[in-house]
Amino acid sequence: MLANLKSYLEKIQVTPISWIIGISGVLMVRFFLESLSSPTSSGFFSSDASTLIHYYLFLMASAVVFMIFLQVFIPSWKSVIPQLVAISFSAIFIAPVVDWLVSGGKGLRMLYLFDSPKGMLFSFLSFTNKSFNDSATIGLQIELASLIIFSGLLIYFVNKNWKRAITSVLVLYVIIFILSSSPGIVSIIGGGSNPAQNYFGQPSFFIQKSIENSATIPNNIHSSLKYSSTVRMFEIAFNFMMGRIIFLILVIFTTAWFYLNLKEKFKAMAGNFRLGRTAHFILMIFFGLFVAYMKFPSTTLNWNDWLAVIILCLAFYFSGTFAICVNDIVDEDVDRISNTDRPLVKNSLNKEDMKQAAVIFLTASFLAGFLAGYTAFFFVLAFTALYYIYSAPPTRFKLIPFFSSFIIGLCSLTAVMAGFFFLSPDKHVSVFPPRVALMVVVALSLLTGIRDIKDIEGDKKAGIKTVPIIFGDVWGVRVVGFLAGLSYILIPVFLGINILFVAAIPCALATYYFANKKPYKEKFIFMIYFAFILVSALLIFI
Repeated sequence: MLANLKSYLEKIQVTPISWIIGISGVLMVRFFLESLSSPTSSGFFSSDASTLIHYYLFLMASAVVFMIFLQVFIPSWKSVIPQLVAISFSAIFIAPVVDWLVSGGKGLRMLYLFDSPKGMLFSFLSFTNKSFNDSATIGLQIELASLIIFSGLLIYFVNKNWKRAITSVLVLYVIIFILSSSPGIVSIIGGGSNPAQNYFGQPSFFIQKSIENSATIPNNIHSSLKYSSTVRMFEIAFNFMMGRIIFLILVIFTTAWFYLNLKEKFKAMAGNFRLGRTAHFILMIFFGLFVAYMKFPSTTLNWNDWLAVIILCLAFYFSGTFAICVNDIVDEDVDRISNTDRPLVKNSLNKEDMKQAAVIFLTASFLAGFLAGYTAFFFVLAFTALYYIYSAPPTRFKLIPFFSSFIIGLCSLTAVMAGFFFLSPDKHVSVFPPRVALMVVVALSLLTGIRDIKDIEGDKKAGIKTVPIIFGDVWGVRVVGFLAGLSYILIPVFLGINILFVAAIPCALATYYFANKKPYKEKFIFMIYFAFILVSALLIFI
């Protein structure tokens, strides 16, 4: 029987994207059924974006963790575990159906487990919740028991080892308990071990205070709107908080799964990330945070706010990796001459791999951007759009000299503004300093033109007229190096901070020198850039 099951699963063709779509379809059906069986405190359907994203991330993370769990205990089934999980995950329909039936159509509320450490231990040992009877509903208990029993039996019959099967059952139960009580665990770690009744229902005092003291709650709703009630504010803020925590869990375990199952491709993709450019955009986010803090110095961030900052950085990181995938696909012929270490050129990845990765990174970017807040999400969308029209046809503005650099300058501006409006309590567009916007666009437009130097030979063969090619072999590099050096000189001019000339002048001269030095090494340009930022920070704060 097991041989037939494995044979059937092996016939199912699955890719990362098809797996995500299939699981997402199952989850959407679960959301529909749960909206009938687990009524919200307001009585309305759980159709708002924050709730759906929160639930989606929780169940998706559960699916990925379950895949890794099965791979550890039945490694001989490694090749068919994604198919097995996708099909068996339909078992999540059990809980809402059972709850709806046993309640006579009224439904039973499913909630996270919140309690004191002693109460959490009782819940763990009793497979229920001591304080809140409707958290672990009868349907949920049946669903989880079915999952645990199925997994234990499968592991036993595959391995013919009772000890391994029993161990797997205990491990799986611990995993389920940790996921289902994650906010309670966070609360205990944070010092809120005593549960307290409040607006939201049953979260601990620590969770409540984390939301109340958050400086970025306004980011969770569009600034032109207002919360309908305090209860609704806590519901939305809790969805965002838990969504961020679970997103990090999902990223960690998804990364682990790809490393365990596609190690060579994972290494090829990881080696292709332009860490210098990634670091630049994260620094732009923190520059925006700094500008906002200087304008609103009384603003303070708690752990929930800093968690959102991390998520915002991840949003730009994933959007940048999406742009890398698109750029590598489009520029494959040029890279065969100028960038021979790229994975498509080395055949360590193919175009289908790149397309699959691009979709995953784009999805992750949008999810992270949403969790960072609505204004941040807008800037992530703008950043993604700018890089796409820069790299991909039919626009492919990277082929237009100077205008292409302007596009990159705008990309940097979106990151700065994302950081600024993340922290700023005033979300009006006019509050952002115009001189900062002008400085970022002008300085980065001039500086990023230097990226064309390493692609000169490839661009020549492809007939691409970049600035170095237009001005010739001798003057082309000189012009680009001069403009890049000028970008440093303009920064203290725009900011009106003369002390920054101490860092700007040496960096400008060094940039011109290394731009013209043969052979050209881009790493020196990045080293100068990051040195300028470090020295400038020291000059300002010391």
